[in-house]
Amino acid sequence: MPTQAYATLEAEKQLNVGSAAQSADVSWMFWDGGAQVPVPTNDTLVIDARDLAGIASVAVDDPRCKDDGQVITCVNTDSSQSRSVEFILRAQAGAAPGASGTIRYTLSADRATGATANAMVVVGIPNLIVGRLPDVTHARIGSRIDVPLRLRNTGELATDRRVMLRWESVGGLVFDRMFSNCAYGEGDEPGEPGSRTSVTCVFPVGPDSVPAGTTVELSSPLTATVGEHVLTAVTDYSVELLQPGVTPGGGSHQGTGPALTLVRASGAGGGFEKGAEGRFTVAADNSADLAAEATTKPGRKAGEWTLDINAVNHGPASAYGVDNKSVAVVDVVLPKGAVATGTAHMEEEDSPYGPCLLGGSGTTTAPFEAGHRHYVCTVPIGVAAGKSQLFELWVRTAKGYDGAKGTATVRPGPAGIPLHDPDASNDSVTFTFGTSATPAAAVPSGDTLAATGAGRTTLIATAAGCAALLGGVAFMVRRRGRSH
Repeated sequence: MPTQAYATLEAEKQLNVGSAAQSADVSWMFWDGGAQVPVPTNDTLVIDARDLAGIASVAVDDPRCKDDGQVITCVNTDSSQSRSVEFILRAQAGAAPGASGTIRYTLSADRATGATANAMVVVGIPNLIVGRLPDVTHARIGSRIDVPLRLRNTGELATDRRVMLRWESVGGLVFDRMFSNCAYGEGDEPGEPGSRTSVTCVFPVGPDSVPAGTTVELSSPLTATVGEHVLTAVTDYSVELLQPGVTPGGGSHQGTGPALTLVRASGAGGGFEKGAEGRFTVAADNSADLAAEATTKPGRKAGEWTLDINAVNHGPASAYGVDNKSVAVVDVVLPKGAVATGTAHMEEEDSPYGPCLLGGSGTTTAPFEAGHRHYVCTVPIGVAAGKSQLFELWVRTAKGYDGAKGTATVRPGPAGIPLHDPDASNDSVTFTFGTSATPAAAVPSGDTLAATGAGRTTLIATAAGCAALLGGVAFMVRRRGRSH
């Protein structure tokens, strides 16, 4: 077993610099093989940038560090200090693009072996931006669409690292596995809108490098099939230059065809994004028939009720939101003489109940609050064809309640995705609370614990909250199996 720790240094092997200041960092750690030797002390890192004379300057703003020209020495006086140093690089005025030099890192410490590492610094930066892909409208279910892509190098140098392109899609596109240098990923249910699909392609340095000022495109477009339940599919795409030695993530299925390559682009194309990311959508000739359903059940005591609300998707399309924005909401207005005392939503993935928020004027909402009549229940992610999303409110009616009706209405959500709902007649449903249950009434399914006592408000606890009892406000959690 070792009698002292071994040191390792971690830093990028190549740094590209321009006239604007750019940050970089170097970090280190110690390993003793489980021998539990004394903790190393007096970590001393030397950043030697003398080889960058006339090429780039290095500066550090850190109280642990002192500089002597192009040599910077940083010392940790105790083991609790950060084992990382950030520094600033800037190309020297007049340095020619492509000029290069080396930074040398040296680490030493008491009760530890030392370590060294080098980083090449190159003047000039390759900078790839992605072309704009047009949205596809009126796509036929089962049809195959082309997904081309263009890249432009707006930097001063040709790309000298591997180029990685990635497409990530949700909404029901299924990509063909056609290219051997691409990895394809898919969720548990390929073709279902709630299942993510991805394509990750890596292009080596050499023939696929992109010279400065050049525009390239894919040698062949990707192709994807529009699944049978697609309503609107959203695909994000991006480009990245991979650091040497980095293994890109991606799908578990490798393509079996020829390698995809980058070739000089022809024609004007459709414009470019400002950066390395873009998005396009595929809208299918499809529709989602979302309907509202409501059921009331008496509670343990007179005037206590459970209101179950369902947003049911009769299809044929599945309806999914974008960027965690809800594709649909259910607007719930309790009748006069009734107020909500709680909701059954819990902030965890397997909760069968969706969240209900306090409704305001127009489209405004606020966190759930008991004692009101207007609530907006949001479909968290989406509703697959043939499935439904359940919401639950606990309600108390006043002694003078006269059987007035409330309403639950499905409306488009903040995701802004058109549902093309073919049947508006089932978008809204009315409900009423009948004769209040007596104390001897049956307990609702799932051992519901309704609010008790005059003026007491029952709220569900969220995962982020703490169970507490404050004055007349009781927090409690319950669980019931999914019934739909």
